[in-house]
Amino acid sequence: MRKIDFYVDIIDNFWDLWFAINLASILYKWEKNINIRFFSNNELLFKNMIKEKKNIWKIKYHDLSEIKLYEPNTFIFNFFDRKIDFDYLNSFDINIKLINFGYFLLHSWVDRLHLTNYVEKNIDITHFIPSLLEWTWWVLINKSYEIFSREQYLNFISKKYNLSFPIFTWKKIVSIFVYKNTLDKIIDYINLSKIEDTVFLIFGYSDLILKNENAFVMPFLEIDDYLNFLRYCDINFVRWENSLIQSLIFWKPTLWDIYKENNNAHIEKIYDFLNFLLKIDWNNRDYNYLMKKFNLENIEDWFSNFLTNYKDYEYMFKSLWNYINKNCDLYKKIKEILD
Repeated sequence: MRKIDFYVDIIDNFWDLWFAINLASILYKWEKNINIRFFSNNELLFKNMIKEKKNIWKIKYHDLSEIKLYEPNTFIFNFFDRKIDFDYLNSFDINIKLINFGYFLLHSWVDRLHLTNYVEKNIDITHFIPSLLEWTWWVLINKSYEIFSREQYLNFISKKYNLSFPIFTWKKIVSIFVYKNTLDKIIDYINLSKIEDTVFLIFGYSDLILKNENAFVMPFLEIDDYLNFLRYCDINFVRWENSLIQSLIFWKPTLWDIYKENNNAHIEKIYDFLNFLLKIDWNNRDYNYLMKKFNLENIEDWFSNFLTNYKDYEYMFKSLWNYINKNCDLYKKIKEILD
């Protein structure tokens, strides 16, 4: 039996917990003899996230404050650069393999840190940087999602969340989950737009008032429901890296609303992403131009431009999907380390 401790400190982002839970689900699916102790600091959120993941509902949860009550397992996954307690881990006469996950990066220098390794007494530490860059092997490709017809899945969502509108009757569905500043700039277009057979579904703003009969505010969906929902939309406007990756895995025309930081650090993140796309295929430069304009200049115009011209980029998204599935399955790299 391979025993692994997960250390997940949730500071201000529940997606950190989702990433760890999703990895646990993948490991339980493919590894026959595995046992994970899950240390975190929001048990209610943890229980909500695992209640529909049937293969891990028995996973043992512990509060982070209880770590020192237990002897550590010989494998530890330490998520998102949580500070390593060397005094505690060095006090045991066992050899420990610790994988230290960082945050998502596309910087050209990621390879200098990714998979770097050092030893601190009895602890062998390896840094693992989530990324789409080929040599980093990032993303969580969870193949356990059930696939339905579009009408079946959207009908299921309608009944589960008691929606008062039949979202499965439209031909084209546009999902919109963006930051408030972005939404403020596109809301007039959404309210005034009468694109035939198109519905706008807006996530994350339950108190939003809309004036378009083809635009609706969606309730808060459980994370897995939201991510699987992206599969059945025609166009996705997303925020956060996990939403971006899931939409790309589903081969959907996607625009990423990158969080705008006060120190303008997001500008480097945008160019990192655009440079990555050019490495995949130089023909992606038209999409790059649109992505840059949408994030850094006139949001309204490029929002409407993408709605009108998204089919022009379908080949790019197909190519990107092929690249991700071929090069970026995190489980394959984790399995190498575990073996």
